[in-house]
Amino acid sequence: MDQAFLISEFDRLVSDGLVLYDDKQIVLRQQDGGLTFQFVLTAALSKKPTAATAGEQPQGLVEKKVRPGSDIDTNGYEIGEVGGSHVLVANKFCYARPHYLLLTKDGYQRQYEPLTRSDLTAAWSLLSGRGNENFAIFFNCGKGAGYSRLHKHMQLMPLPADSFASFLDSADGAEPNVPFQWFYQRFSESSSTTADEVVEIYQKLLEQAAAAIGTCQELETDKFPSAACSHNVILTTRWIVVIPRRRPSVRGESGANAMGMLGYIAVSSQSDIDKWMDQGLSNLLRQLGVPKTPLLSSDQDQEINTV
Repeated sequence: MDQAFLISEFDRLVSDGLVLYDDKQIVLRQQDGGLTFQFVLTAALSKKPTAATAGEQPQGLVEKKVRPGSDIDTNGYEIGEVGGSHVLVANKFCYARPHYLLLTKDGYQRQYEPLTRSDLTAAWSLLSGRGNENFAIFFNCGKGAGYSRLHKHMQLMPLPADSFASFLDSADGAEPNVPFQWFYQRFSESSSTTADEVVEIYQKLLEQAAAAIGTCQELETDKFPSAACSHNVILTTRWIVVIPRRRPSVRGESGANAMGMLGYIAVSSQSDIDKWMDQGLSNLLRQLGVPKTPLLSSDQDQEINTV
């Protein structure tokens, strides 16, 4: 699936009224802690599901013949299969053009499980399509990472310009001083990098993320035998980033997914931005991830009072 096809299919679904995309959305930039944050103010997210409803499969979904085990209705939204294990589906609530979900065909695979070889093979195949080098695939794994549906899925969208990870696109790019721990690796040659190599690198970075989370006391976890530590993944044809997560939001209102941790935050109202500003942009990301510097007792008390 190449870029032209992905955009044309997305536009068709928007025109048909099946996909919510606000073509008048605006991006507002704010500075904090030497970082540039980008807030995408869009009306398309006002009806988006939340983590509180993840896993539910009401009778309406059963009657629509949704995949067994799934809490995502893909009827009318499926674009096509990717490999034998995944299906590409249009996201219903979009803040990018295009914006897709890459779901496992098995509806019982869960969002708290780590990416597998088949997941990353499907993702790499999609990113390797003609013109897709400026796309990114991201994954919100676990309760602490900000997922809103339980059926295992990755997401595809254009890589935002000027995100915290933009330095990775330059061989001599300077790493920004983000307030949380992240683990990343550039690929030596994207044209020759294989899916197997991506799998090996991801597993190495995930081990580092798990070790970082292991030093934390205050965090949200999924209590299932197959659950990985909560983390975000952002993957392009040039690099991969893994970000360990302690919690999905602060005060149950200011949250971030994988793109949000890169400073690209989608919100549905100005009041959402105001809440971020009131709590401090860098401070919020520090609380969502694993702080780069150990928390002092006074900092821990402050977090307890704000979470």
